[in-house]
Amino acid sequence: MVIYVDILFFTNFLMDALLLATTALISNRRLVPWRMLTAAAAGALFGCLVFFMKTAWPVLLLLKLAVPAAVLLLAFPFERLSSYGRTVLIFLCVNLLFGGGMYAFYAFTNAGSHMRAANGVYYMDIPLWLLLVLSFGFYGLARGFFFLVNRRKEKSFLHTLNVDDASLLALLDTGNSLYDPITLLPVILCQWDALNLPEEVLRAVLHQDAAALPELNKAYPHLRLRLLPYTDATGARILIYAFKPKILKVDGAERSALVGVVVQALSPDDRFQALLHRDWSNL
Repeated sequence: MVIYVDILFFTNFLMDALLLATTALISNRRLVPWRMLTAAAAGALFGCLVFFMKTAWPVLLLLKLAVPAAVLLLAFPFERLSSYGRTVLIFLCVNLLFGGGMYAFYAFTNAGSHMRAANGVYYMDIPLWLLLVLSFGFYGLARGFFFLVNRRKEKSFLHTLNVDDASLLALLDTGNSLYDPITLLPVILCQWDALNLPEEVLRAVLHQDAAALPELNKAYPHLRLRLLPYTDATGARILIYAFKPKILKVDGAERSALVGVVVQALSPDDRFQALLHRDWSNL
């Protein structure tokens, strides 16, 4: 059986790109295209080397654990060790699912007259169009499955939030653990455009103008404005404006919490405009 290195590289590159995209989908992490392509190319190059490599299995095992970990560092910016470890675990599980699905399809249909495996890397004599259909088909199934799961999850975790005279939908976010360091009150995150705040306050929020806080507190003492340290979705640490509303209700029940005002959209399709604190039931 003749092995074509370019086909082996392209197959691994395509699969690695889809594996990284699926990992990003499951782990809810943002994937920058150029980082994904770079990481996929590095993974494909390693796959080609491993296919022809002759080495002891302990060394091979270490390489096959170390290289995916390095590939994920290329694909995703490092935030913290727990998040990175979770991403590595998801990536390995996705590898097993994709690899098992491709092998099962080959075993049941005998698509491609020949298949050769070396050091855990597979080379199948399969038409390019069928490879593309299979690869994107598996990715489409994974994306559709998690879309349905997330929709059901969001629906069950959505609540009606009333902040003074504004009414909006809020998602219970178990990742929101933000507290006010002074009062120790939990903080509910809301989009700036979903709240009915004074024009000067919104302007300070949009421009992240921390110096305006003293003047705003003089002009609007009832808001009891303050600045809170906040880490956004990209990992950047910023200060956000927060206030204590006169009326705060979750599903009609009065609660006690601060409201932090964020600029970025909290939902890509605007299904919700706020993130409840993970301890919302104890507010």
